[in-house]
Amino acid sequence: MAAKERYESSFLGTIAAICICWSAQVLAAKTDVPLFLFSGQSNMVGLGTSTNDLTAAQKATYPDIKIYLDAEGDATKLRKWSTLGPGFGGSSTGFGPELFFGKVLADSFPGKKFAFIKVARSGTYLGKAAEWLPPSSNNGTGGTYYTSMMGSIDAALKAFNSAFDTSLYTPKWVGFIWLQGEFDAMDAALSNQYETNLNNLVKDIRTKAGIADLPVILPMIDVQSIWTNNAKIRAADVAMKTKLARVDTMDTKGLPTDNIHYKAAGMIVIGQRCAARWIAMKYPMGPTGVFDWSRRPAASIRPMPDGPRFDLSGRRTGRLGSNPTRAGTSSLWIDQRRDLKLIYSLPSQ
Repeated sequence: MAAKERYESSFLGTIAAICICWSAQVLAAKTDVPLFLFSGQSNMVGLGTSTNDLTAAQKATYPDIKIYLDAEGDATKLRKWSTLGPGFGGSSTGFGPELFFGKVLADSFPGKKFAFIKVARSGTYLGKAAEWLPPSSNNGTGGTYYTSMMGSIDAALKAFNSAFDTSLYTPKWVGFIWLQGEFDAMDAALSNQYETNLNNLVKDIRTKAGIADLPVILPMIDVQSIWTNNAKIRAADVAMKTKLARVDTMDTKGLPTDNIHYKAAGMIVIGQRCAARWIAMKYPMGPTGVFDWSRRPAASIRPMPDGPRFDLSGRRTGRLGSNPTRAGTSSLWIDQRRDLKLIYSLPSQ
């Protein structure tokens, strides 16, 4: 074998080995699926809503959005991943903020996949140890409902492969929506403690997600006489927006209710406004494809648009343009548009 042929054979082998190794790293990267947690009490559940009050278009389902429902709702939908649509409220015909939150996302990011976990319970308190009390408010021990929600989250993530192909997609926490406080507002002591407990809830949920600035959206409770201390609960929400990064509120005052629960028209607005608040945060959602271009070749291996093209087996598949190459240099290039073919230029002899 001539010296040049031996050199080219050796070079091809080295390049192929580098390419296979690097392309494996590139292909190992997965598309992030933005993941949201929806929680709270009856208005998060959606007890006052009915699909009978929706138009045919509003009853749409969203194939790119999957939801895991737990704690309360239609028994046929509990503890499994399903496609988002109406029916994830308190009954098979109800819906909470998740439905029109999802619609706004689907309209704003066509083709983008999302995942929701919804764990809400009617008639519940944030400040009670038997209910939502966060660990940071109770010497590290979460309330019964809080602890149960942590289990729901773990179960949902464990079963994520039933929502999306986990060889291609991976969940990434991007938001927490909390609609609660009506019952705490009826208790003078708990309403006084609400700001501290809410601060600790945000802190503990962010710790669970592993994201210190996880976006949080707080729809404020309505101004109703039945919620005696509603002003304190609403002020606590505003305080979180002031004191913590990436926290926003939305006011529900004046939206249609039955004096306790939001009707369908009110719930539509809550979902839409919450989604708009989240989008306005411009929180990064991660890569939009399986290619992670941050794992590019080392600086010493530079893309050269000229030279013969080979596939990963070393078989020559053609040649690029006739732009001159620099003598004595070589380059490696993975081209997304050419099915990961190896493009390189041989060193000048």
